Amino acid sequence: MNDWFSWNGKKCTEYGIHVLEQPPITIPAERATFTNVPGRPGSLTTLEGDDVYDDLILTAQCMISDPSRISDIAAYLKGSSTVTFANRPGGFYFARIVNQIPFEKILRGNPHRSFAVNFRCKPFWYQENVQLITLTTSGTFTTNPGSVYSEPVITVYGSGEITLMVGMTIVELDGITDSITLDTPLMEAYNGAISMNGNMSGDFPSLAPGANAVSWTGNVTKVVIQPNWRYL
Repeated sequence: MNDWFSWNGKKCTEYGIHVLEQPPITIPAERATFTNVPGRPGSLTTLEGDDVYDDLILTAQCMISDPSRISDIAAYLKGSSTVTFANRPGGFYFARIVNQIPFEKILRGNPHRSFAVNFRCKPFWYQENVQLITLTTSGTFTTNPGSVYSEPVITVYGSGEITLMVGMTIVELDGITDSITLDTPLMEAYNGAISMNGNMSGDFPSLAPGANAVSWTGNVTKVVIQPNWRYL
């Protein structure tokens, strides 16, 4: 049945919430500026960047089967987390619940009254349960099956001075004694709890849709990639 969403790893049906209407699968809007040019028909479109999109507001219409659990539900439906919808299983959005929910109408004797839960989602849908990619040979290709570039977390195991190449991105690493993690979503380099931003130079890597060559020079034993595949 499609009567659920999962918020923060828990299905709403565990709290007596049932989804009457799932949010439609929606493609986010590109972030662009449209300028009218005198004497020219139409407008000039200026994109803010490649694959730059606005957030999505995805709304689930719901009902509560047990009004006595409203205090639990109020604690459940708040803050920011990940959300999975039954009509798009196998992945999730990063989201925040942004609307006030009128529970007082339900408490006034309307237990089956519908209400909306609005999720303000970041524009990309992330594939879940993606296995880590381990590379031991320089020059190996990694294929991104998603429709937009991914922001991976890459751990390089080795020592000394290392040059890492991911697609067209070159990262210089130095002073490596065991490993270094390049966390593109956070834009941080570290080893455990130790910051290693000073041990790298260059841009944080991304993985474009399609094949990406991953190569290196220096003393490297392996490269482990958490790919974070994502889609529109």
